[in-house]
Amino acid sequence: MVWTAFDFNGQVGLAFLDGRQNSPKYIETLENHLMPFAENIGGRNWEYQHDNAPTHTSSATKNYFNSKNVTVLEWPPMSPDLNPIENVWGIMSRKVYENGGQFYSVYALKTAIESAWYNLEPELLQTLIMSMEKRVYDVLLINGKTLNY
Repeated sequence: MVWTAFDFNGQVGLAFLDGRQNSPKYIETLENHLMPFAENIGGRNWEYQHDNAPTHTSSATKNYFNSKNVTVLEWPPMSPDLNPIENVWGIMSRKVYENGGQFYSVYALKTAIESAWYNLEPELLQTLIMSMEKRVYDVLLINGKTLNY
């Protein structure tokens, strides 16, 4: 499993996660990867968006965010069309597996994922963030149905 995040000004380094994830492991990922990024780039006034996976919405995770004074955006469940990181995963997946790419080692796959992540254009990430207002507006126009983003 791979975890990462981005904001308008930059990207977090990738975290390759081992095993099944749970709330303590998710909190550890946030502490080790998100919080240093947020402190260095995001400053003190920022909001975090993730999906509604059980590890993300657990009491432990909510308490962790509260203890760090992080505002988590309230988000409808099962709405990948409203989460820009889902677009990023799709873009990266196409890059990693372009030309029928096959990987015969975990190391080679991780290297390809890292290359796809670190070669994303900052303007692409900024465009995805800037598209959020229109995405939300469009979802409201179609009464909450899924968008094709």
